[in-house]
Amino acid sequence: MSCFIQSGFVCHLQEGFPSIVKKRGRAKMAATKYCHPFLNGLKPMPEGHDEEIQQVKEWMKSQPHLPYISDDYVILFLHSNYFKVKETKDTIECYFTLRNNTPDLFSNRDPLSPRNKAVLDVTHMVALPKLTEEGYHVLLYRLSDLDYSKLNFADAVRVFCMFNDVKLSEDRLSEGYIVIFDMKGCSLGHLTRVTLPALRAFMHYIQNAHPCRLKKIHVVHTVSFINQVMCLVKPLIHSNLLNLLNFSSDGPDSVVDKELLPEDYGGPAPSVKQLHDEQRRNMEENYREWLIESEIFKVDEKKRVKKPSKGMFASFTSSFKSLDID
Repeated sequence: MSCFIQSGFVCHLQEGFPSIVKKRGRAKMAATKYCHPFLNGLKPMPEGHDEEIQQVKEWMKSQPHLPYISDDYVILFLHSNYFKVKETKDTIECYFTLRNNTPDLFSNRDPLSPRNKAVLDVTHMVALPKLTEEGYHVLLYRLSDLDYSKLNFADAVRVFCMFNDVKLSEDRLSEGYIVIFDMKGCSLGHLTRVTLPALRAFMHYIQNAHPCRLKKIHVVHTVSFINQVMCLVKPLIHSNLLNLLNFSSDGPDSVVDKELLPEDYGGPAPSVKQLHDEQRRNMEENYREWLIESEIFKVDEKKRVKKPSKGMFASFTSSFKSLDID
């Protein structure tokens, strides 16, 4: 493991020992064995944003319900919001509140648990090896087993978020992400597996809490019932995310350079299955304890000074009911 020093505190990370945080003469126990949100720390640190970092840290001191986080975490949130302080505060609040209020999606993060393994068995979640000309990372998601009875939607969302957390750690401060959802093989049966509370929480997370710079979402090999899908999803989508959506009846080579793609799609990269297997193994072997430990990063509602107004958060529950599809 490693040591890193940043902005007035020391986080000592060593096998078998908790982290000790010292600040302004006080010692505080931070119950983390690993660096979060970057397993290996953030090096080098971005320059020229000390004022924004300090503003966010001072604000967090006045929010006792929020968890203690490292400067690295603060920087990730600021970077995802292009260093706009107000937007960063909103993202932090939403991020840690959702992680508390939707335990079905943000607890039980062991990649070797039976339910998470089941998702990884029927899906392919991969980051492509090459970046775009703009320096963006490309993520590809698709089904690997088309039997819709094997898909648990809430479990799939949980593993999707776990995979994305690993990617944020590995990519550090990415200039942006392009996401490709390949719908080839999807059926109406898969649509019936969608649960509305999980979908609502997922869409809220992606739009308001996920600390990344999302550049484009391509849905390829669109299915005949795409209109039904959009009727389900569109009420949950903000206009700015809607502007990022692109639909194509063709494959991924119609939306990104073929030189970025795996051999399955005519590109030079290893097959999707090979990439998935490698990245799954990385999650299971190198990130397992890190992911399990990350469950501690959530709000403590008992310490919240001002309760949030009834709205999106109030509708989140840990009980998911099946959605009836006409």
